[in-house]
Amino acid sequence: MGGASQYDGERSASAAPWLQNVESAKRTSRLPVVLTEAEVRQVRAGTQGTSALVLRLLYGTGMRVMECLRLRVKDVEFARHEIVIREGKGFRDHVTMLPASLADDVARRLGRVKTLHEHDLRHGQGEVYLPYALERKYPKAAKQWIWQYVFPSQRL
Repeated sequence: MGGASQYDGERSASAAPWLQNVESAKRTSRLPVVLTEAEVRQVRAGTQGTSALVLRLLYGTGMRVMECLRLRVKDVEFARHEIVIREGKGFRDHVTMLPASLADDVARRLGRVKTLHEHDLRHGQGEVYLPYALERKYPKAAKQWIWQYVFPSQRL
């Protein structure tokens, strides 16, 4: 396999003259879709509750949808006004800001989720998926408050 192909380098023009007129594919430049301020207001006006908080977090922090939905309690740092995003784009962790305008709403959300988690624990539920081998390393961690999702699924 180490040998050169008949189409390598200068030989390609003599071996396949029709290749001289073939153009290489060009990458299209894709611009990101950005909403105007009026469009953002219109979308926000049409949402409420959990969806509105998720939307405000996305807009205020620059998180992607799955980054937001996978947030865990331990990833929200109120004292530092930060949100730690685990395994974001490129499977890398990074930190973004927690806007002051959202901190109270996120804290209220966590209060509701904690009540739900305590209810679930009383009924033999309340476990979450743990990444990698953490479940083996910390067998009880899946039920601990800090590992719970900020936006748990309504159905299993």
